[in-house]
Amino acid sequence: MLTSFSLADFITARPFGWPAGLAAILVISFFVTLFQILIYKKMTNQSKLKEIKQRQKELQQELKHTKDTEQLKQLQEEMLELMHESMKENFKPMIVTFLPLIIVFYWLKHTYTQAGIGNIISWNVNLPIVGTGGGWLFCYILFSIIFSMILRKLFRVH
Repeated sequence: MLTSFSLADFITARPFGWPAGLAAILVISFFVTLFQILIYKKMTNQSKLKEIKQRQKELQQELKHTKDTEQLKQLQEEMLELMHESMKENFKPMIVTFLPLIIVFYWLKHTYTQAGIGNIISWNVNLPIVGTGGGWLFCYILFSIIFSMILRKLFRVH
């Protein structure tokens, strides 16, 4: 017999005895991060970014060993130019993913509030600013950082 599975059931599911909301935010953060990484890889010139990063590393080494102020100034200008190029390249996918990300965040806030899920992770200590635990946003940020590192390596994104 088939039973219906609603969005509220997905959000409040507790597989493996996990806190309510943890599994859902884990899945959602994985797919949102995957979407962002794929858009980023598709919309950026990966070989150009790789060259920029390599040149920046070389310049950092030169900056460490340079004593001449004129040469130091030239190296810093080149570093600034490379940073500008890198930012231009990274700006395109950021614009494309910004609106969907805002929509997902709005939806998550609304859904978790409606489900009555506050702290997903609790550390039983009242810390200044953060309180006694982490909600959906804290978990999303934590998981997206982890997934971003893994997916960037898997997809060879620079």
